[in-house]
Amino acid sequence: MRIVLTDKPLDVSALPEDVRVIPANLKTLGEHAGSGDVAAIVGSRALAARSARLSFPGLLLFQLTSAGFDGVPCGDFAARGVPVANAGSVYTAPVAETAVFGLLLLAKRLRCDPERRRPKLTRRYAEITELAGKRALILGAGSIGTAIADRLAGFEMRVDAYDPYCAESDRFEALFRDRAALEAAIGDYDAVISALPDNDTTRGFVDEALISLMKPGAFVVSVGRLAAFDRGALYRALKEKRLGAAALDIFEKAPNPITNKFRRLHNTVVFPGVAALSREVGARLTAHLTRNVCAALSGGEISNVINGVKK
Repeated sequence: MRIVLTDKPLDVSALPEDVRVIPANLKTLGEHAGSGDVAAIVGSRALAARSARLSFPGLLLFQLTSAGFDGVPCGDFAARGVPVANAGSVYTAPVAETAVFGLLLLAKRLRCDPERRRPKLTRRYAEITELAGKRALILGAGSIGTAIADRLAGFEMRVDAYDPYCAESDRFEALFRDRAALEAAIGDYDAVISALPDNDTTRGFVDEALISLMKPGAFVVSVGRLAAFDRGALYRALKEKRLGAAALDIFEKAPNPITNKFRRLHNTVVFPGVAALSREVGARLTAHLTRNVCAALSGGEISNVINGVKK
């Protein structure tokens, strides 16, 4: 009997008959350590970190339930010949939609609470702007960045991107590959949208120098990891109104504390960190997880492997 440990639902009917699916979490994972019957583990980044410290001699796959993999010891799994796969594009649609929603909130000044009853002369209509004809720069041209570009194209925006790794794409009019090119161009954009993950190459990438080069009054939207920003520099630029406004989703703490200083900025919208959630995501995630587990058990091709191990 082969065992699959999981903290998310799987389509059990699609798995081989000799497979037993057992719910697992950080507390119960250790109960199965040393068992050669554990063929796959499905779970969070925290579960991956815990699994890497335990022995599972028959493990064929660690399947993440997230797209991000910061904190996952991919090298430890690779040293054991175990592929680690992420959730791929499961969360792309809701995150891309949240980015567009954030940009519209800023452009239409809906962050200023449209239900407030204010005298007509103080509503500052002249500050409401359109997206059509504006230029947007997306940091991170992967599946999420590409999906954002697809949606912004419908608003007649010119969309460019920065990404040193992704392949060329006709979704972007320009694709910058190096920091120098990015610094030279970033001042031309009305909106900068970050879909960057949190890793050694992106952490603090949008630093004070890069922020100072942004167009005065530019909008900033972050649906990636806020660790990609120098948060102090971003806060100062917003407080001093060198930047126009910001919509920010993922912070370092979850849930985001009410004391977060960005909440006190009148030109900043702090989202609750649920950009990746939707009713539709659950079905897509279950299908993706089940498909990859089946591939691992049958010796098939596992999709979205992130640590370079092929079975």
